[in-house]
Amino acid sequence: MAQRAAGGCLGHIKQHGRSTFGPCSGLQTGWALQTKKQTTRRWLHVSGTSHGILSGLLQTAKSKNPITTQWFGQAVHDTHPELVGKGETTAGISGNEYEQRRRQLVENLPDESIVILCSAPMHFVSPHVFHEYRQDSDFYYLTGWNEPDSAVVLEKSKYASRGYTMKMFVRSKEPEKELWEGPRSGLEAAVDVFGADEARPIDEFESYAKKLVSGDRNRTNGGDWGIYVDLDSEHGLTRSTHSAMLGRVLRRERLGYRVRQLATLVQRARLIKSPAEVGLMREANRISAVAFTETMRACRPGLSEATLQATFEYASRMALVGGDKSGSTGSTSGSAVSTDRSPLTRPAYVPVFASGEHALCMHYVQNQGRIKDGELILVDAGAEYAAYASDLTRTFPVNGKFSEPQRDLYSAVLSVQEQMIKLCHVDSGYSLNEIHRRSTGVLVSELKQIGFHVSERDIDRHLCPHHISHYLGMDVHDTIDMTRSRQLERNMVVTVEPGIYVPYDDNFPKSFQGIGIRIEDDIVVGKSEADIENLSRYAPKTVSEIETCMSR
Repeated sequence: MAQRAAGGCLGHIKQHGRSTFGPCSGLQTGWALQTKKQTTRRWLHVSGTSHGILSGLLQTAKSKNPITTQWFGQAVHDTHPELVGKGETTAGISGNEYEQRRRQLVENLPDESIVILCSAPMHFVSPHVFHEYRQDSDFYYLTGWNEPDSAVVLEKSKYASRGYTMKMFVRSKEPEKELWEGPRSGLEAAVDVFGADEARPIDEFESYAKKLVSGDRNRTNGGDWGIYVDLDSEHGLTRSTHSAMLGRVLRRERLGYRVRQLATLVQRARLIKSPAEVGLMREANRISAVAFTETMRACRPGLSEATLQATFEYASRMALVGGDKSGSTGSTSGSAVSTDRSPLTRPAYVPVFASGEHALCMHYVQNQGRIKDGELILVDAGAEYAAYASDLTRTFPVNGKFSEPQRDLYSAVLSVQEQMIKLCHVDSGYSLNEIHRRSTGVLVSELKQIGFHVSERDIDRHLCPHHISHYLGMDVHDTIDMTRSRQLERNMVVTVEPGIYVPYDDNFPKSFQGIGIRIEDDIVVGKSEADIENLSRYAPKTVSEIETCMSR
């Protein structure tokens, strides 16, 4: 049995191989396997005095498998320094920033309050065949942990040096299962890498939750403390079995009146992006701009929409091959690849590759049609980079040249977009809903100049039934519970995406019928107009830029 402060024993093991710390000498180089029930803790400072509250013992059996011992469930600096920098918990986000996020959340809660988050469940295509895992955004925002079957408990305490304690419940390392299912980070990493005070196996979460919310706590603690947790499945998201268990425990203890919604509190924090978050979203947009450029160049009549989708996704990966970690890239032909950061990217959402009249459907994602000469293709696609999304839309001619009606309609939509982007700053006093209302009137004016006879009602009901904007961040439709009536604040990131979808209806000019156009950029809200940053500015957008790109 070994007692240690975080980073002590295992840090020595990583540096010197087999430990010389007596009872800990059974641990092998790398993160130790955990085959029995165990509790791992770091130091806590109580009432200003250091008491090594290290009562939990690390019980780790000697491993005969030196491979899984050294695996993590995700990229960390020690194993992937090209992806995760020194001092970072996840790519681009430091351990200090994760700590600041948790502290900011807890500071605004009543004393003795509890925060409980459960990880997203694994989703399956068919028996034993699973989708790529994607962590719950709130869980990831507060921890950086990217594995299923996990939970975190934050307890506000005036006795803790950082104002709260953090316990994580995660899957223990099991070499037999890891050889089938892939690596796990394990309990020690939850403490040493992800900042937990204490880590326990996930199968202990239910018994701990029962004890935590027991009737005795309710009777002895007065005040307005709450249990901040999200139990219900909302917005199409499915909660894990651990959330369901927690709901049963709370109902059994009759503590429903203590339950408070957590999502809105976390989303308020997520709404305003830190410089590090903006940096990751800037890189996501750079990747998407490269992919849009390559897709435009590859486009030609006769290809399928699916082929262009594959081109976009391949170019997104290759945008991160070569160059250095600062983001510069170059050709890798004839020379060794200096870096490959492509594991950090994946599609941010199911993309739209809608050619011709398919573009009249807002979210056409079948992407099965043949693209035809003389048509436009609307592409709504974006890369996710290090858990942060981009969301861009470009509409361009399949043959590389806009026809006159296409050019006129495209220019009208582009004019609306450029005017609305200029309003995305604090000094304008606008909210997203107010920008949307303003855009409808501007679009009416632009359309009248090219022969439409329409009203704002026609725009809202027929020609552009979607909103011009949404918040963007870790999710494509980010912070979904935050109202779009909220006045813009600096370092919000929003989309600006006017569109027009002209149906086959003789109430509208015949030369424009069957054409769908949308143009979308990702915007960092500034204090003034001069402070606005268009993250998507490198993706060809004007008629001239698109035609020049496609002529190469």
